[in-house]
Amino acid sequence: MFNEGTIYANITPIVKSPIIGYRISGEDVLFILKKLTNKNFKNNHSLLKLVDLYNYDGTILDKCSVVYFKSPKSFTGEDVCEIFIHGSPLIASQLEKTLKSYKIPGFRIAKNGEFSYRSVLNNKNSLKQAKAVNSIISNESFSLLEYNKRLLFEGDKVSGLAPLREEIINIFSEITASIDFVDDEDFNFKNIMKKIRFFFNYCNNLLHKNRTKIEQKSICKIMLIGAVNVGKSTLFNKIIDKDRAIVTEIKGTTRDFLSNLVIIDGKKFELFDTAGQRSKQGKIEKYGYKRAQSLSREIDHFLILSDKNTKSVDLKQLFYDFSVKNNYSLIKTKSDLYNYNTKDIKINHHLDRDNVLKKIKLSSIHKKYVNNKKIELNFDINEIEFLEDILKYEQDITKEKDILIIAQLIRNILDDFSYEFGYINNEDIYDRVFSNFCIGK
Repeated sequence: MFNEGTIYANITPIVKSPIIGYRISGEDVLFILKKLTNKNFKNNHSLLKLVDLYNYDGTILDKCSVVYFKSPKSFTGEDVCEIFIHGSPLIASQLEKTLKSYKIPGFRIAKNGEFSYRSVLNNKNSLKQAKAVNSIISNESFSLLEYNKRLLFEGDKVSGLAPLREEIINIFSEITASIDFVDDEDFNFKNIMKKIRFFFNYCNNLLHKNRTKIEQKSICKIMLIGAVNVGKSTLFNKIIDKDRAIVTEIKGTTRDFLSNLVIIDGKKFELFDTAGQRSKQGKIEKYGYKRAQSLSREIDHFLILSDKNTKSVDLKQLFYDFSVKNNYSLIKTKSDLYNYNTKDIKINHHLDRDNVLKKIKLSSIHKKYVNNKKIELNFDINEIEFLEDILKYEQDITKEKDILIIAQLIRNILDDFSYEFGYINNEDIYDRVFSNFCIGK
């Protein structure tokens, strides 16, 4: 899949932004830096330098920050440089054009995951740690984030699969040591099968225990409902801190519901803005309102908005339409226009976001519906799926009477662990055979 040679790629999205980053890794890094900057970075390991970058035609490309990491003290274990240009896609395009103009043999764009792959090849990270890097970027759970950080920083021992890996190597080592002595009185088939059954029972217990932990609810779902033009979209935008929903004075602007994930004070929320309630709705508006109704069964808490024009019968209809029980907060909007004599939450569009969040008490709502107990995980979702795959061998192995077939099936499990942790070679097996079972005594 991967070839040798010096590789490069952007390490941030190529979009308009403060900076765009590029990484180059391989034996030609110093030569490339010399051509790009007219400077020698050989003695500038790990020092961030502000330098001029030069185009392929010798003109100034950009003035930016560059850092050089000398092998093996880099992410990949090779010579590496990272370049942080101004966040213009046009400058990024010029930089790539300049790099391609060098015509260095083997110099090419990196494939997906190739920097991490080289870090594993050069023993900078284990395979599991390399996977943790990707999981840290992509996961949406704080517990899983903390687990993958521990895995990356502390190594494979953090994984709940590590003891299982050791156990299956021990079992295969004992089987390997026993195969030549099947007819010997010292061969104990029952003892080997007892250890195999214990291994699968251990897998089952870990699976059920940790699947429950991972599947625990972490997101609080909140839906904004109310009459048309009452200020749902204004509040929605204020909470998510974006102009996602269109806000106008025209009644019925929101035709379907909108949803947005947001993290506030370290807590995750999914917010839903809905089409407004009114007696005469357009076809699309009515469809959106019904879609919101069907979704309401999954909602933890409702923010029910009303103003001076909202009638009690309208509020009753909202409670009915969305099956609202005790899971709601009443919010009076446009408090700058009307004097409300009520204990309901009062807001208006002049309030800044911090004050709005303080009034609505989202953190308290989250605490009510989501288990906020800190959970320390030893597995992630992929490892749970791995356990499920391992357990598929259980029946075939525990019912088998031929030790040679059992050995091959256990070898298959070892291959699966190799995919998860990195290759388990024969030396791992032989070491256990000789040290634990005294072959040749």
